[in-house]
Amino acid sequence: MGIIKFEKNPIIIKEDVPFRVNSIFNAGAIKFDGGYLLLCRVEMPSGRSSFVLAKSKNGVNFKVDSKPCLTPEDHGEYYKYTEWGIEDPRIVKLDDSYFITYTGYSKFMPLVMLAETKDFNTFKIHGPITEPSNKDCSIFPEKINGYYWKMDRPSCEGRSDIWLSKSPDLFYWGEHKFLIEPTAGTWEQNKIGGSTPPVRTKDGWLLLYHGVRGFGISYIYKIGVMLLDINDPSKIIGKSNEPIVLPDHDYERIGDVGNVVFTNGWVVEDNGDVNIYYSGADMNICLAQTNVDYLISLCK
Repeated sequence: MGIIKFEKNPIIIKEDVPFRVNSIFNAGAIKFDGGYLLLCRVEMPSGRSSFVLAKSKNGVNFKVDSKPCLTPEDHGEYYKYTEWGIEDPRIVKLDDSYFITYTGYSKFMPLVMLAETKDFNTFKIHGPITEPSNKDCSIFPEKINGYYWKMDRPSCEGRSDIWLSKSPDLFYWGEHKFLIEPTAGTWEQNKIGGSTPPVRTKDGWLLLYHGVRGFGISYIYKIGVMLLDINDPSKIIGKSNEPIVLPDHDYERIGDVGNVVFTNGWVVEDNGDVNIYYSGADMNICLAQTNVDYLISLCK
């Protein structure tokens, strides 16, 4: 079926938010309570970001809550790591809890925060699970060989690669292992990072990732797809040679950060249909639809 951008994109814009914001974008996504739930990043008038919920019965028409559900100030003893904002949440369900990895931003630079919730009304903040500078973190939705696994994107001395690590308890992580680096001379030349949490398929762990290429003083962000071995995610089965979603509409090319498509949330249905919730130009939330078999075919 290919990948089809929803004809009425964007599906959420800042005018849909019942309180003052500069923008709404980069939403984590999950099926919850019989419907679809987006945990959206909102940039407040101060320029610092918080999270707000948007809910839908059909995955297309969303209603945004009347106030943020999680703010930097809600982080208590960890506020010093989130003082400049919380950004880009990714959600996985493990047992009867939902775990959210997101970027905490402060004078210490970005690092990965972990929060837990059962109802998306109250959140238990577990604090940082990486040192700075790190972001783009997703936890795998089940244990592999007795361990939790995560991927993230540490940045140091010009490197922007995806790494993996393991944990017995979600809080203490080790056995760090390099996974993949940007491909020189391509659409992902400058930076690469995980986008959506991986999902189990018959062929392996499927995930979306983003690639970045610089042009002069600006960058262009596009989305690709990758397949990892089901028993050893450090083994890459394959990945798309070309981007599968790229900025080619005005709502993706013109905004706070031009020429950007970015996703950190998707919903994969039991029948294999896929809703990719992505943002254009750091200004909105859009929808692209496809299916698992097509995405896997791009990796082989």
